[in-house]
Amino acid sequence: MTPYDIFPLQHLGDEFIGFIVLLALSSERLLVIMTILPATADNVMKGPMRSGAAAVWCLFVAGGQQALMPQLHGAFLVITCAKEAVIGLVLGIAASTVFWAAEAIGTYVDDLAGFNNVQMQNPSSGTQTSLMATLFGQLTIASFWMLGGMTFLLGALYESYAWWPLGSFDPVPAPLLEAFAQARIDMLMNMVARIATPMMAMLLLVDLGLAFVSRSAQKLDLMSVSQPLKGAIAVLIVAVLAGSFVSEMRGQISLAGLAQQIKQLAGH
Repeated sequence: MTPYDIFPLQHLGDEFIGFIVLLALSSERLLVIMTILPATADNVMKGPMRSGAAAVWCLFVAGGQQALMPQLHGAFLVITCAKEAVIGLVLGIAASTVFWAAEAIGTYVDDLAGFNNVQMQNPSSGTQTSLMATLFGQLTIASFWMLGGMTFLLGALYESYAWWPLGSFDPVPAPLLEAFAQARIDMLMNMVARIATPMMAMLLLVDLGLAFVSRSAQKLDLMSVSQPLKGAIAVLIVAVLAGSFVSEMRGQISLAGLAQQIKQLAGH
């Protein structure tokens, strides 16, 4: 090999390194989403697997952004990394709301049944949560994968590059961010109230029934069996309404409307 042959190889190596940097930058948005999303969290998908999946899914995104390779250094690279992380954070919060609502519903049911002091390790998050919260969380994660939620999530992600291009620094107006945050909170509270209200009514009727019976037969200490009875009824209600929960929340669990929500946030 002559010295003249080294320069093309060196140029090829620089191009390869530049493309790897571009690929890492292109996959950052999805990687942040997958880190926040309970269905792809650390205990569900380990770090190397999650990083590899994000790189594969964003490979053709990087292929279409090769014009940015000469600019990927210095302040431009730092600012772009920060911007991509913020966009991924917003998309991750938008996609994770339904999972947080499911766990909140389970926690609320356990509070009403009196079993909130019984905690177990959540296999998806690794934190201590109540029994029903863990059950609802796992049900939502399983439904997300079975309903093709990842397909809708990737569709929304790819469309977001049209609204927020990789090399663009156009800010999102503050009123839109405020409206987005308020809509996420409203959606969370609405889902919790809509799903947990029938369970709350049933458990309240159990308490009222036992109170009336105890007042009529004061020698019977029926209130001591109130908590086990409410726990059994709560499990029965969850078993009966699990299918209705998935059917009612099908659109939110599969993230079918996520792209439209993000489009509104982007002002398009």
